[in-house]
Amino acid sequence: MRHILAVSLLLLTISRSFGQSTDKALLLQDVHTILLPDTPDFACSTIPCGDQVQVIAMGLSHDEKFPMAAIVISRLGKGKILILGSDQYFRKPLLDNKDIRQLVSNILIWGGKTLQLWGDMPDLAAFLHMGKYTDVVVDSNTIHPSTDILILTRDITDSVTCDALEKFIRAGGTLIFGSPVATVMHQQDTYYYLVHLNDLFIKAGLFHVYMSFQAEDNQGRLQTDNIPPHMLIGTLLDAAEDPHFHAPANEAGLYASTITNYLYHNDDTAATYKKIKKIFGPSGQEPIIPTPEHPVSKWNTREFLRYTVQETLSAKQMHLHPDPAYIHPASRTFPGAVDPAAKRVDEQIDIHVRIGIQGLGEPPSVYYRWHSTGLYIPPGEKVKIILDTGYIVQHLKAQIGVHDDDLGHMQQFTRNEHDLTRTFELTSASTEIYSSFGGLLIIDVPDTTSLKNIHLRVAGAVKAPYFRMGVTSVRDWQARIRNYPGPWAELASDKLILTVPAYRIRKLDDPEKLMRFWDEVMDADARLAAIPTTRKYPERIIIDRQVAFGALFTAPLKIVGPDDDNCGLMLDADQVRQKGSWGHFHELGHRHQFGGIDFNGLGEVTVNLYSMYVFDKVLHKGLYNHENISSRQAVIDGIKKYMAGTPDFASFRNDPFLALTMYIEIIENFGWESIEQVFKRYRMLPKEQYPATEADKRDYWFICISEATGRDMSAFFDKWQIPVTEKAKSSVKKYPSWLPDELK
Repeated sequence: MRHILAVSLLLLTISRSFGQSTDKALLLQDVHTILLPDTPDFACSTIPCGDQVQVIAMGLSHDEKFPMAAIVISRLGKGKILILGSDQYFRKPLLDNKDIRQLVSNILIWGGKTLQLWGDMPDLAAFLHMGKYTDVVVDSNTIHPSTDILILTRDITDSVTCDALEKFIRAGGTLIFGSPVATVMHQQDTYYYLVHLNDLFIKAGLFHVYMSFQAEDNQGRLQTDNIPPHMLIGTLLDAAEDPHFHAPANEAGLYASTITNYLYHNDDTAATYKKIKKIFGPSGQEPIIPTPEHPVSKWNTREFLRYTVQETLSAKQMHLHPDPAYIHPASRTFPGAVDPAAKRVDEQIDIHVRIGIQGLGEPPSVYYRWHSTGLYIPPGEKVKIILDTGYIVQHLKAQIGVHDDDLGHMQQFTRNEHDLTRTFELTSASTEIYSSFGGLLIIDVPDTTSLKNIHLRVAGAVKAPYFRMGVTSVRDWQARIRNYPGPWAELASDKLILTVPAYRIRKLDDPEKLMRFWDEVMDADARLAAIPTTRKYPERIIIDRQVAFGALFTAPLKIVGPDDDNCGLMLDADQVRQKGSWGHFHELGHRHQFGGIDFNGLGEVTVNLYSMYVFDKVLHKGLYNHENISSRQAVIDGIKKYMAGTPDFASFRNDPFLALTMYIEIIENFGWESIEQVFKRYRMLPKEQYPATEADKRDYWFICISEATGRDMSAFFDKWQIPVTEKAKSSVKKYPSWLPDELK
């Protein structure tokens, strides 16, 4: 049961004084500051997607620190919708604030004569009673016939109620939505929440999301003036009509987002839709295709927005009218074209299932592990997957392509910026799959499966170079396999898969020699990480034309590297054994770190132990193989120089190679055995016993390395200014104190 409340005669009189004021002016009259909820509460944002949207207040998003709408209004039929980023505006302590009380009063004046509350709002009810509103009790799931304003602080999941809300608004009612998303996310301990009411909101050009505004990012308040032109489609297009229009590169993505959201959610007959096409449309020229020679750059804002409109219109067309034969123009440059004359095959594929947990950073369950097939799907061609009906209940998927990174956050693109992969659920005995970009055929297998092997037929694909150590003979590889027409190739052992452009391996004579080298690397990493060298599944290194994060990056299912000289080095067994490849060793090290035990600041430190270990144990080149640790003397000199200054823990955490030299001192004096012993202890520690706090993690590392070396490391840690508790220090007093010579 909730309340219906009628606005008093006093407020009706006040409302007439606003005359012809704009909605925003009315809502903000006598409101000087709109506070944000105090941490840990927060407000959520709404994305404007329509012509009639007005932004009343905005803030900087917590994660990306870019401006987003926090309070918005729009029209739907004869009615209105207002979204507040938080339901806290209807509760104390915010409702005790003078400006918030004024804002709420203005909202009631703007909305109509009578109102109804749906949700738990006792503080708002008390405030309304104090304002001399009339109280009528009604069913909370039914809109009372006399209601003009409905205040809602909960999501609506059933379609019947949503239909009733839409009918109410279109007939002239006002919906005020105080977002409960932050409350729900706290209660459910989740990082996101999908608002079901967006099915209604989008009809008014609004889309409410969980992206948050935190008080500490916004000086505790929202901004009501100087709304950026890119936030609303109307002001954006007004600015873009100027032939000299140029937006800063750091705002280009925001302009693109506003355009994309509008195009996706509106009909192509709308005047604004046509205006977008007029300003940014293709105008008959060749499509814009990002390449290394001609990248699409956000610094060239107009070209970037033309590219955005081109891609959005194409994607929307494919969504509305799927065309399996469509070949994206960018596919011919990446991931690459397939010769029309190349043989399309009908082949039986046998897959040995490789899933499980091996103590490394695993994705959250349920996830899918990729399994290679050695086949390639040409862009714009249908390929048929045929399998036994017994597999239908196994939740298998067919995936086309491996380049699933979105590059939208980057400042320029040398390939199409979007995820280039497509997946199809294999829910019938025969499934047709296709992709406008094409790509390697991958079978995705859930980690929950009990399958050991999978047998299926693929009709219409082309063969791709695929070497499987222990299965493929070097003779067959040289004679035919390396020349298969697929533009991407895979070299696989039971420990590692290298996914590379096929042109890179056309002259590779001995893939077995290469993969044996990489198996040595993987075994070394396994020994240092204290896991079995026989792996549950192979790791993957995937080459991309453009790497989404840094020079290379690591994720739970893959490592991604660039198609440059380092790729050539990775594929040359003699050269990589002679020179090593710090970058690839480093990224593989990330897959073996103890993320839950290392204290903050060690993410780019302990990973380099794996690089050093490979250089030392596999390549037999010792510890010093990077410009930042070029020799033992250079390391000692660097340590002495640092200690002669003002060493502190912040400097240690902010300089990965400085911190690494502390580990080098231990290895030089006690050997790798000390690190191996600590890591073995880490590996044996059950997750429920992991150190809980940062102080606990530092203490644990201190105690472990003291016990592994048989030395009291208190003086050593004090020299390096790494905080350790007295309790931890007293636990190793039985050992002799130790300092390396350079620290004495």
